[in-house]
Amino acid sequence: MRCIIFLILLIYVTKSFAQDSLSSASIIVPGKYINQVNKKIISLDNQLSKESTHYLNSLSKQEEKMRQKLAKLDSSKAAEIFGDSKKVYEQFSQKLNNIDGKVSKAFSGEYLPYLDSLQGSLGFLKDAKNIISKSKDIKAKLGASLQQVKQLQNKLQEAGDVKAYLLQRQEQLKAALANYTNLAGDFSKYLKKYQQQLFYYSREIQECREILNDPGKLVSKVLQTLQTIPQFQKFMGRYSMLAGIFAPAESASVNNPLLPTRDQVLQLIQQQIGSGGSNAQQLLGQQLQQAQNELSKLKDKFSEMGISPGGDMAMPSYKVNQQKTKTFLRRIEFGGNFQSQKATNYFPVTTDFAATAGYKIDDTKIIGIGISGKIGWGEGWKHIKLSGQGAGARFFIEWKAKGNFWLTGGAEMNYQRPIQSFELFKNYKTWNKSGLIGVSRKYSVSKKLKGNMQILYDFLHQQHTPPTPAFIWRVGYNF
Repeated sequence: MRCIIFLILLIYVTKSFAQDSLSSASIIVPGKYINQVNKKIISLDNQLSKESTHYLNSLSKQEEKMRQKLAKLDSSKAAEIFGDSKKVYEQFSQKLNNIDGKVSKAFSGEYLPYLDSLQGSLGFLKDAKNIISKSKDIKAKLGASLQQVKQLQNKLQEAGDVKAYLLQRQEQLKAALANYTNLAGDFSKYLKKYQQQLFYYSREIQECREILNDPGKLVSKVLQTLQTIPQFQKFMGRYSMLAGIFAPAESASVNNPLLPTRDQVLQLIQQQIGSGGSNAQQLLGQQLQQAQNELSKLKDKFSEMGISPGGDMAMPSYKVNQQKTKTFLRRIEFGGNFQSQKATNYFPVTTDFAATAGYKIDDTKIIGIGISGKIGWGEGWKHIKLSGQGAGARFFIEWKAKGNFWLTGGAEMNYQRPIQSFELFKNYKTWNKSGLIGVSRKYSVSKKLKGNMQILYDFLHQQHTPPTPAFIWRVGYNF
């Protein structure tokens, strides 16, 4: 309710800002907004620090193995190539872990619109003259959040710079060790391991950026509402990341005096075309074509180094685990399935509903658990009666076979009688045990929702009392 009131008040305040003044405006900043921002930013900051340290240590170890191997053949060359590389990696790790948000690094690398808007919203609310909130220390919280966002921004910038250095280092090692492969043994396995770790580190950085560009519902609504306030738009036009590059004439000297303003660039282009006479357009076209050719050459060189046009590392030739750089929760796949059974001498018409949670070990293996409940529908359309007919617990493993087909195996325990009390959970001797193996076919329903169909064989079905079907057909969904 506080968040809804906050959004209504922000929309009302929009009219007040039309007078280009904050003095008469009242903004209520809900603590929930700041808490969500802090939770997400701090989590990403810690994740980036932890993974950076892990991968830098791993890369350093690979260099040390290569140094030791080369030193057996040519110690002076080993010293020349590797020097004190261990210290370099330690310095990178320390620098990343000691970054703060007091001073923002100059903008470089990939532009993150959500981070820019988030930083702008915190700065705008912090500097607003009148902020009314039940929390007395709201300004202090906004200031701390703003510094935390700047710290993450600086850390992402620094991590990008480290990655760029490591890509160059990888090419240096390949070139330096090429002449020693036949003499000192095969360095390819160490270089391959180095490339793998560097690829995963690059994906880790990209994973942080993707999470950062996926704001929650509350944060999105707050930012959308702030965008309707003219004063906030003017604030972002002056102090956002993009404003530091494409600065308007009145703020160029403040944000980046070394860069020309947009008006100056347009004026310069017009002057150049005007002074070129009738051949100006043709000359400009030739120059643009030359520039495009140079960019194509540069793109090819990046591809040789394993860098994609977007700045991330291209997919290597070896098999990679796409799940490796994802957080634990982002590797969890929630879902559910159901199966129906016709009426028998023992059972009415029933349907089993199950909720599952699977952990993606890698791109081809999933391990998970689930719980199920059996609902009875009665004996026919004229005798519909809902009843609880049992419960169950599941464990399953899935292996990707080919394309959309997966091999599925698992174990289950099912109570096949109406549930009358919770005492039944204490006596598992009355539960039927199932061992299942079969095939699943998965398909996409939407961008976030996936469907699956399973046919499973229960090789313990003959031991069940009362007996149950040998083959089970299930339909389910995952998200």
